[in-house]
Amino acid sequence: MSDSRRSSRGSSDRSSRSTSSTNGGARRAAGVRRASGAKSSASSAPKGTSRTGRAAPAAGAAKRPSSRTSVNARHAGVGAAAAGGKGRAKKAAATNFLNYPRAGAKNPWRWIPSLRMIVGAMALMVLAGLGFAVWLYTDTEVPEPSDFALAQTSRVYYADGETEMGQFSEVNRTELPADEIPDSVKQAVVASEDSSFYENRGVSPRGILRAVVNNLRGGDRQGASTITMQYVERYYTGTETSYVGKAKEAIMALKIDQEISKDEILSRYLNTIYFGRGAYGVQEASQAYFGKDAADITDAEAALLVAVIPAPSGYDPANSPKKSVSLWDRVITRQVGEGQMTPEEADALEFPDTIEPKSENSLGGTKGYLLAQVRGELVAQGFTDDEINTGGFTIVSTVDPSIQENTVQAIEDMPEDRPENNRVGTVTIDPDTGAIRAMYGGPDYVAQAQNDATQSRMQAGSIFKTFTLIAALEDGFPLDSRWDGNSPKSFRGGWEVNNFNNIDYGRVTLQKATTNSINTAYAEANIEIGPERTRDTAVKLGLPEKTPGLSADASNVLGSASPTVAEMAEVYATIAAGGMHRDSYIVESVTRPDGSSRYEHESEETRAMDEEVAINATVALQGPPTEGSARSLRTAMDGRPVAGKTGTSEKFRSAWFVGFTPQLVTAVGMFQPGEDGSEQTLSSFGGVQNITGGSHPTDIWGDIMSASLEGKEVLDFPGQVRLDNETRERSYTPPPPPPTTEPKPSEEPSEEPSDEPSEEPSEEPSEEPSEEPSEEEPSEEEPSEDDSEEPSDEPSDEPSEEESPPEDPEGESDEGEGAEDTNEEQGGGESDDSSDSEASGAPPADRPDRPMVEGDPRS
Repeated sequence: MSDSRRSSRGSSDRSSRSTSSTNGGARRAAGVRRASGAKSSASSAPKGTSRTGRAAPAAGAAKRPSSRTSVNARHAGVGAAAAGGKGRAKKAAATNFLNYPRAGAKNPWRWIPSLRMIVGAMALMVLAGLGFAVWLYTDTEVPEPSDFALAQTSRVYYADGETEMGQFSEVNRTELPADEIPDSVKQAVVASEDSSFYENRGVSPRGILRAVVNNLRGGDRQGASTITMQYVERYYTGTETSYVGKAKEAIMALKIDQEISKDEILSRYLNTIYFGRGAYGVQEASQAYFGKDAADITDAEAALLVAVIPAPSGYDPANSPKKSVSLWDRVITRQVGEGQMTPEEADALEFPDTIEPKSENSLGGTKGYLLAQVRGELVAQGFTDDEINTGGFTIVSTVDPSIQENTVQAIEDMPEDRPENNRVGTVTIDPDTGAIRAMYGGPDYVAQAQNDATQSRMQAGSIFKTFTLIAALEDGFPLDSRWDGNSPKSFRGGWEVNNFNNIDYGRVTLQKATTNSINTAYAEANIEIGPERTRDTAVKLGLPEKTPGLSADASNVLGSASPTVAEMAEVYATIAAGGMHRDSYIVESVTRPDGSSRYEHESEETRAMDEEVAINATVALQGPPTEGSARSLRTAMDGRPVAGKTGTSEKFRSAWFVGFTPQLVTAVGMFQPGEDGSEQTLSSFGGVQNITGGSHPTDIWGDIMSASLEGKEVLDFPGQVRLDNETRERSYTPPPPPPTTEPKPSEEPSEEPSDEPSEEPSEEPSEEPSEEPSEEEPSEEEPSEDDSEEPSDEPSDEPSEEESPPEDPEGESDEGEGAEDTNEEQGGGESDDSSDSEASGAPPADRPDRPMVEGDPRS
């Protein structure tokens, strides 16, 4: 029994130690138990299942992890071990702070940023934004109005960049205390510009959202500006439409709104905003528009001042009556909507009357025409009037101060008995660039705003023959081609053309016809080439196609069109430049206050005719200043080569000289309007009975050019060249013509031509005034320089030249008229006025009888 109990106790002890050992192993490594179970399971499997024939691992051996085990598998193993016997795996732990790539996720999800990463990035951006905003807010100071107001005067300089010509809109401002600004103005501006002004903190989130949506849709860039932001814009940032600029405005507005009262912000805004007419602030605006102080304006007047704020010049009632009424009504409607007035009170209001805008004193005198021309060109280049008036620009013009002074002096040196209503316009151009070097538009811009150089129109007379000359050269007729210069000469359709005093010249060369401005020869040439060629050549050289009176009638050769002085200067500059056309201009550059460039002129040029044609045309045009009606320039220019042409319209209603040297081109035009604006015959003065292109206009030209070229190099024109197309020469020498009562020039051919023009005019052009010879005079007396004035309208000053019967300007025959008749009623050789057009069947509208001005319904 005892042995049996001892055996049983020993067996029990062994069993206990075995159990204890087993439990300890389980606590140390759960994997041992899993391995043992695996072995037991493996041992129960049938033999021979191994394909390699290898023996199964030992029962207690643990399997070593493969070196190729993935990170996911290791994480899964760790999770499974941590789970123990609880029956499920826990989530894999992140391996870095941002959990990227994401732990426990399979491709491609493991590469998608985790929520932790997204939240972190957003928080970082918010913190950075807040930090920048705090820095910008802290760094921005509220400036005083007097320190940074951007409304600055723009100054215009002559071409030297140093001599000031004038200014645009000096800042005209009178500040009023807040309590003196009428409540009607304050209420109107709040209703119109920023209805939430008293509630917002300087910016309008709703306005910003509206602007962002509009900009994203591709609309015009908007700024969502409140009154406070507009105040900031005008005082600190300048006009801004970019997002960065608007952000600066918003920060400034927030800070100003915290530091300045609403009433003070509104008062500063109304004291400095530009209202147009050179007025800054509500006080000066009240004076400019209504001639009264701001304290005295009515509700209707206050609404009008507020209505023009967005675009003062464009919405001024003087410039846009309909637009200003519409905007005025809009302001009142908004005031009703804001409860500032009742509908009944609004209905009782009437649109207020405004006074006429006053001309700025800075435009007084002759400089005013230059400044107005500068402004007009800037507007054409995309500048606004408000920008010009307040931009503080430095504007450099092309005007040479010395040439401009010479021009003004030449006009002032005219005879003292010059009639008060005698008007003169001049323009001087550099043919190499198109730059306007001088201009005379009148004596005083304030007293007479119409520019006689760029706006007044007058019939061209014989200066138009230059276009027929060029067209003939282009069509193959050389300078020595011959034409019938006898007078009178009839063409098909009843068009009869006379030379001045009906002088017969016989067969003359094209060059001779130019020197003596022979009407009949040029009429024949115009019909030969076709009148449309004369018109097209004028347009090609730069004359506007819509020039009044510019037509394809045969009479166009005698100057039926009515150009401006500036237009003819530009056209002749094309000839002087060897056939290269350049638009004339007066603004060279515009610089901002910070020194950056706002505008720089860029020259564009086009070839209007071959250089050889321009050379030969210049050769022919040297005839009038040396042997013809402008030969007085030989003395005035001290032998310097000059090319040009005189012109006089019928009944001496206008007189021209347009000429050039290789360096400069100058055009001079003279006319005389009546009190009703009609064109009158030029009254005699300075001892000249009949004002022709060879008289005062030529004298003015000589005074301008001789002084302006003094000390400059004397340059010669190129000599005549043979053109490749010279295939249509009229080389036949006609027999001597029958004797006449007029002496014939010794250099003219004595034979009578046998060939007549191949073409006849289809229309019935008017009878053209005769052209006065420049060299040979019909009288027995020695002619004066003025006696040689160009035929077309330019009769001589000597009565002895008028012994032959003059051409009747009314189209009636002069046969039977006494030889003693004067030529006051005749159209000189350079003329072709409306009376001629009536005789020819040409419409009278093509021949205006007075200077054309801007806005004229005929223009």
